[in-house]
Amino acid sequence: MLGNKEDNIMPTIHAHSLPCGFTEDLLIAETLAETTPALSQQVAAHLASCASCRTLVERYRGLQTHLHTLAATDNAQRGLPQARQRLDAQLALHTRPRLQVEIWHSPVGDLRIGRTAKGVALVEFVRPDEQTVVPTQRWNEFTLENGGLEVQTLIGQLEGYFDGQTQDLAWHVDDVFMRSDFQRTVLHATAEVPYGTVVTYQAIADTIGQSKAVRAVAQALRHNPVPIHIPCHRVIGSDGALTGYAGNLVDIKKKILELEGIPVVATDKGLAIARGQMYIGWRRDRYFCLPRCTTLKEQSAGDRAFIASRTRAEAMGYRPCDVCHPDLQLFS
Repeated sequence: MLGNKEDNIMPTIHAHSLPCGFTEDLLIAETLAETTPALSQQVAAHLASCASCRTLVERYRGLQTHLHTLAATDNAQRGLPQARQRLDAQLALHTRPRLQVEIWHSPVGDLRIGRTAKGVALVEFVRPDEQTVVPTQRWNEFTLENGGLEVQTLIGQLEGYFDGQTQDLAWHVDDVFMRSDFQRTVLHATAEVPYGTVVTYQAIADTIGQSKAVRAVAQALRHNPVPIHIPCHRVIGSDGALTGYAGNLVDIKKKILELEGIPVVATDKGLAIARGQMYIGWRRDRYFCLPRCTTLKEQSAGDRAFIASRTRAEAMGYRPCDVCHPDLQLFS
């Protein structure tokens, strides 16, 4: 899960960052004797505790020996470029992080799930004719692999969510496919919207301190790389409309919301939540009201939360309004 910003807003994966976190450029520089004494000590300290990096350094030294051998022969002019190509191929193999990918036939459509060593990086809806198409433009820095045990574990957790057995996937996220710091901020705010609750795009804009950036918020959520876990389905228009989920998959947004107990109805303008059947929460003051409460005339869209049940409202720390008394009355 995203959780605290310090824990989960992860730096973008760089080409020379190893799974252990050490910089591979330093290993190469040490092999070529191009490091400073201080950096050489740093490399030596790391190699003392990291077997995988010791193995890499041994391979680099073997390649370097081979290059020197070629340089000493009459055939050096032809052999060096070939050796360099082999070296580059070896470096590319070890510097590109892995991306494990698998298609899962979920209750709401086929999902392509991708995971790196740092966490879940991708959940995207795919049509049947797209299952074998790999969008390599954004994946060309990864070594692609079929999903293994880790991805199967993610699928099992998703099955529990769709079966109603769990409300929190508790995933760690790799933010490598997030497009900007702004999008990361929007997605972190969205990750805090609780199960069984919906808020407006205006509410997310207000939460991040950019109340005029409603359209930018909507665009950031439109390109959410990890939907379901980061619940952009819980964000709606100020009029209650289900807008632009994963591009235009509002029918899927409807199914996921209904799974979480949010009633959805068809209107003249399209699908929308049934606001008259939900409690209305005041996000700032932590009160909740019946939808007919007279105090709601004073409420802004950004301060509004639609809550599926009184139990859910109370569990989130909302207190009943002392005007409409939702704890004593039913919907009418």
